[in-house]
Amino acid sequence: MVAGSAAVKPGVDFEEPIAMIFGPLIYGLFANIFYTLGPIIDVVAYRGSPRVKLFKAGLIFSLVLTALPGLWAVTAWLITVFTGQKWD
Repeated sequence: MVAGSAAVKPGVDFEEPIAMIFGPLIYGLFANIFYTLGPIIDVVAYRGSPRVKLFKAGLIFSLVLTALPGLWAVTAWLITVFTGQKWD
């Protein structure tokens, strides 16, 4: 919130308010869908020992997906710091 707000001009929202309402709901829906699909894909893709690789891939994917909004805000803030221009 702080990094994103510092990257835009006063009076401009870094994140749309409607996205802050529906974003977590959509994220939760898709998280549950993929959590449910995990064992199904594991059973279908099982050919000896892909379980460890599949688990690592799913874990990394979920961590990156969860961290993306924060990474985007920090990246926007760093661009603002280095260029000296705030976003419209």
